[in-house]
Amino acid sequence: MKHTNHQDSPTFDPPVRMTDDGRHFHISIDLPGVTEEQIRIELEKTTFSVSVAGNEKTVRKSVQVPEGARFFKKQFSDGVLEIFLEKPVP
Repeated sequence: MKHTNHQDSPTFDPPVRMTDDGRHFHISIDLPGVTEEQIRIELEKTTFSVSVAGNEKTVRKSVQVPEGARFFKKQFSDGVLEIFLEKPVP
């Protein structure tokens, strides 16, 4: 029996929630079945990206954030990645 190649699967599109508490942006991404070791995060200017390395390929999800936002804290628990970005000071 031949296994299906997931390379042709739909784009990686996990649910992303972003909230603003005044001082920080809180980004929450559901990543069921993913281990913390598979996750890479990147913040470049106005783009925050999450990459997940699987067995055969790496998939990536990006969201736009305001320029000047800085990485503050990361938590990963029960398949949910939570990122806190410090808002730029006006």
